[in-house]
Amino acid sequence: MSAHPLMLAALVVACAAAPAAAQTAPPRTSAATPQPPPVLARPGGPETQTPQSDETVDVAKGTRLVLSNQAGEVTVRAWDRDAVRVQASHSPRERIDIQSTDNTLRVRARASRGPAGLVDFTLTVPRWMAVNLSGTYLAATIEGTTAEVNVETVGGDLSLKGGSGTVTLRSIEGEITVEGSSGKVQATTVNDSITITGVSGDIVAETTNGDVSVTNAKASSLEISTVNGDVRFEGPTAERGTYRVTTHNGDIRVGLGAQANATVFVRTFGGDFSSDFPVTLPDGMGRRDSNKRFNFTLGAGSARVELQSFQGDIHVAKGALRSREQERARRRGAARLDLGLTHRDAIGQEIRRALGRELGRNGTDEAARDVARELEHEFGADWPRELERLRDWASAHAMAHVAPTAPAPAPAPRAPRPPRPPRPQD
Repeated sequence: MSAHPLMLAALVVACAAAPAAAQTAPPRTSAATPQPPPVLARPGGPETQTPQSDETVDVAKGTRLVLSNQAGEVTVRAWDRDAVRVQASHSPRERIDIQSTDNTLRVRARASRGPAGLVDFTLTVPRWMAVNLSGTYLAATIEGTTAEVNVETVGGDLSLKGGSGTVTLRSIEGEITVEGSSGKVQATTVNDSITITGVSGDIVAETTNGDVSVTNAKASSLEISTVNGDVRFEGPTAERGTYRVTTHNGDIRVGLGAQANATVFVRTFGGDFSSDFPVTLPDGMGRRDSNKRFNFTLGAGSARVELQSFQGDIHVAKGALRSREQERARRRGAARLDLGLTHRDAIGQEIRRALGRELGRNGTDEAARDVARELEHEFGADWPRELERLRDWASAHAMAHVAPTAPAPAPAPRAPRPPRPPRPQD
């Protein structure tokens, strides 16, 4: 088989990105009529800028705050006084009702007619005071408290800095952020993400459509569950602690530390497994095989770590976890190295399919080997990188023809190559 059709097939694959880039490039725009300047929006809603209610109530130690608000934002700050300051912004038809009974300070909005409307609260409470907030369209930010916290809402983001003992945050349509809490921390949402940082104790994080990130944690036990989202956990394992991480359609990345003492159980049905630790898979099981189920021991193996993903990859790191962009770049580099060194006699399914189209035949193994030899003879052992460079240049060239904003750059010059060796005789 001559080199010309083989090289042609390889170049067809190398330039395959160019038509796709041309289809996705933005269309040319002709000189348009001048558009009016955008209208600048200012922060603030229909409520007034200054609180219409402002009241301070003295409280005894052990008093619990309970606030019920149908809709609005609630900000809770802490101070060192044994008093609660209630500030609220609302319309003239609402009033704020504050009652203290049975070691409970109850705060709610009432309307002269019908249910209360949108009310924004700013509460300043003693650090020791337990806080309980609830509402339908409630967004809450809590900072500085050292006591128990319980927040429940249907639609709204929840953010907590501090808290100890039992900390519970529940939302359906809202993002949850927890930082610096200790004790038993439970965060639950449905259609958003959960981010937990610097938390110690027992951690439970559950969502359906969202990512879960638990970093810089000292968890004595951990339960993370999501359906459509990635999971990131970074922190040491405790002696005899249990750590369960489950996702259906997402990747799992855990950083256990170089001195981890854990028995790790892995199960994935449609994803890859990788590890910074020297893990050897059982006989007959490959890293890219589907339905992988195995376990391995790090150190003394005292903690139990369970990692399960149905349609995602699982990675176990020694040190700090890489970002998603860094992980993707690492995988691309590993794929190129795997293609160029480990499988030098086969150039991948994409080139095989192109060869089948160009040569009109189904069996392409021999042709693939011939193309690999021709490419290595032409560009040297680093031919996969050269092919990638050529494809990138072809994409840029095609984009320049569709939307010529700047001249397409020519491919960067290569370093001089040594003289070609004599071509092997077939």
